[in-house]
Amino acid sequence: MVQIILAILIIALGFYVFYAYPIDRKNVMNLVLSAIFIIITVICKRFFTIMIPLFGSESLKIGIEYLPLMLAGYFLSPSYAFIIGLCCDFIGLILVPTGFPFFGFTLVMILVCVIPSFVKQHFKDISEKKVRYLVEILILVLGIGASIYIYFLDQISISETVHVLTQTEKITLISICLALVVVFIMILRLLKKQINEEEAKEFSTWALCVTLVEVVCTLCLTPLWLDIMYGIPFVVSLCIRVIKECAVLPIEIFIGYTLLKILKRIFINVRS
Repeated sequence: MVQIILAILIIALGFYVFYAYPIDRKNVMNLVLSAIFIIITVICKRFFTIMIPLFGSESLKIGIEYLPLMLAGYFLSPSYAFIIGLCCDFIGLILVPTGFPFFGFTLVMILVCVIPSFVKQHFKDISEKKVRYLVEILILVLGIGASIYIYFLDQISISETVHVLTQTEKITLISICLALVVVFIMILRLLKKQINEEEAKEFSTWALCVTLVEVVCTLCLTPLWLDIMYGIPFVVSLCIRVIKECAVLPIEIFIGYTLLKILKRIFINVRS
């Protein structure tokens, strides 16, 4: 039943993006870019993902597969983004078979690419200040929410390992979360003073894209699918991801923005 509902959601999303943002078949450049982003995403997913130890067990997956997907969505329309996300999930299943595909993870791959495209389309006429304030509010809510969550968390279950969080560990993790939030907001405000209005708007828009993708896909949907598919409790999966996001989110934003500027220069030179 869950698979049927998810399939209907994916089809409905596909109908919407292709109706609202039809593909320009004469634009060969967009087709080429889509193919390039698909290849890069598959390579990143296959070769640039590592597992690192957390609380005595290798349980934290760190990868950059979302970055090319988000960049693809940022540069291309939602219809191209939908195709890229769908193709990346399909090719990933071929390269690393995991049995019958679960459409929840397919939806996640599509949304990772489509969300930045929607943000770019719908926030282009909104001022930089409003976009930046929205990013700061989301980051602040995420940091405070993570801190409250960690405070009330007594233990973390990783596979067969159960780690009881001490008060010192809780204070340390909460301090790191809040410090990262404060530093990130300060950097946002510092960058605003050093770059022009157009660049500041682009950075804020990109930061909003990454934040929404991580909140929706990593913190909400993925733990839900793991609970449905493998019986991993939502809370157990969420606790690892909350800790991860406090550190990974700023890295994705700044690395992604650097790549965004490089790619933008390349595309301008190619099209000229």
